[in-house]
Amino acid sequence: MNEKTYQRYLETSIYTYAEPYKEFILSLPEDIPSIGMLVCGQITHPSMYFTEPSPYLEDTYYGKFASYPKYRFKNEDELYITAVSMIAGILRLDEAGFTANKDVTKRITVSCRQASVLFSAILKAKGIPCRSRAGFMDFGNTGDSYMEHWVNEYWDFQKNRWVLADVDGYYEYEERFGYSQFDLPRRKFVTASEAWLGLRKNTLHKKLNLFSPTPLEGACEYLFMDFHALLNNEIFYSYQPLYLRGGIQTLKEKELCELDSLAELLADPDKNIAQIEHLRDTNEKLSVLTNNTQNIYYDTFR
Repeated sequence: MNEKTYQRYLETSIYTYAEPYKEFILSLPEDIPSIGMLVCGQITHPSMYFTEPSPYLEDTYYGKFASYPKYRFKNEDELYITAVSMIAGILRLDEAGFTANKDVTKRITVSCRQASVLFSAILKAKGIPCRSRAGFMDFGNTGDSYMEHWVNEYWDFQKNRWVLADVDGYYEYEERFGYSQFDLPRRKFVTASEAWLGLRKNTLHKKLNLFSPTPLEGACEYLFMDFHALLNNEIFYSYQPLYLRGGIQTLKEKELCELDSLAELLADPDKNIAQIEHLRDTNEKLSVLTNNTQNIYYDTFR
């Protein structure tokens, strides 16, 4: 990685800026798996409250989900959009700090985008280049089905490559598939650009399980989130381009082709970062966002 790229992903956004907690972050472990496991231990994903509780997960990690206070939201995403707010929330619930395998009553209840932002903030503060990525994850390890998800890429100087990591939950915490979720095989994650181009060209032979009305609409949402995340702007789920407020069905073929071109650039972000930045700076359609609350799933999960 050249020095300019190295510096870019040490920079923070309004979301990953964590200077008020810099001393606290520096007190955390230095190795990636230990940091990742601690982040997992501070968070409960909202989906856990909408599915049948797993006795194994309750006994091993979370405690009884039934003990979660009824007055608290079962999805606290909107309370904890930034890393600073998440760290503050975690410390408010448990002054002991980032301890392992907390009871659900001492965790914040947030989804994958928030987990990714928190992990990025911690690694950046420790001098490790890191970026959040929005796309689609294979949780079952079969390659049959991919769900909307945010992950991280951190730069491993020894291996000289981006390493794919996921700090949201315990699905591979114990390496039951033969690898850690803090060093995932690339086949596990479909980037938003791969999904968009595959759907447009009818070459995506992977099933996407999305909350959006159509796969292309879901891929479009994640294409914009990944575009901004690669520019150190990890926008919230409901932030989308103003010109898309009417939905992707309002776009003409020329505009869809423009999104094809964007996706092609995002397919190799390090090589194309100058062009990606130029688009952000010159194309208001891509950079002017609106908070479309119709896209927020208040009582479900992402």
